[in-house]
Amino acid sequence: MAVFDLPEINLPGYARFYNFADTTKKFNSNYDIVWSFQYKIPSTSFDAPNTTSKNYQAGFTTFLTTLTSPTSSLPGQYLGDSDPALLSGTPLHTEGGDVVFTEGSNAILVNSTTLSGQILKIAFDTTGLYALSGRSNRPGVSLHNVHREAFIIRDYQDRVLCNVPLSTCGTTFSAVSSEEFRTLRFRYVNLGRKLHIDFRDSNTTSYTKLTTFNLGYRVANFNNLDNVFCGFSYCTPISSSRGTNSSAASANAFFLKEFTAEGFIGGTVTTQTITSEALSSNPNNNVTTVTNVSAIPIT
Repeated sequence: MAVFDLPEINLPGYARFYNFADTTKKFNSNYDIVWSFQYKIPSTSFDAPNTTSKNYQAGFTTFLTTLTSPTSSLPGQYLGDSDPALLSGTPLHTEGGDVVFTEGSNAILVNSTTLSGQILKIAFDTTGLYALSGRSNRPGVSLHNVHREAFIIRDYQDRVLCNVPLSTCGTTFSAVSSEEFRTLRFRYVNLGRKLHIDFRDSNTTSYTKLTTFNLGYRVANFNNLDNVFCGFSYCTPISSSRGTNSSAASANAFFLKEFTAEGFIGGTVTTQTITSEALSSNPNNNVTTVTNVSAIPIT
């Protein structure tokens, strides 16, 4: 029995998906936001034949959002993203209150200066299907361009900014599964223009750089940038239409702990003027020019 049976979301009844946002801390995205968590997906979570054939399916994301609770959160390849039809803007309505659709059955949206939904989302997906295009003109890649054990970033307009195998980021973190707890740390810095991601395994206290990514944008023209929360979502399996339909494709165990976040809380952007003493200089001295001077050559 499929619990979801949309054209691009096909999950069995045993599928599990979770999504939450930490609403105890509301950050201002004009300042740096740093958050981290520990997770573990041991290989014992997958049946041995599946692990060998690389057929297991599990994925998690972490994100910055302005929503205090999930709105039409979709599982499967969406990994907890809100339905794209709801977050692209405000639907245009008739006088009777009905939503106006295009001939292609997509809602006509009116642009808004209010940011509603995810600002940034980072995914670790064993199937790579999170990068796929989807419903309501959700941008993405074709099925031929997905990667197993993928690292994917989407921006506030759902555009795919990064879609690469984890192995391209380093050999020590090339798969989503982890036998011991692994810490992931995310640093959203430089007015939201850059993202740093570090990790460390349980046997060390020092972090290793996974990647530094230039986001290429800054969400500066919105009016609720002081209303940003950190969140997390998880889904297994990702799609029963990919690979086997048996429960072996699903992860049996997933562990998450120590979800923490730090940043500036408040709506006022503060600035500070740095002053310094004036630079000293040597005064100009008058110089007399001497003319008609001759030299006696040395013989």
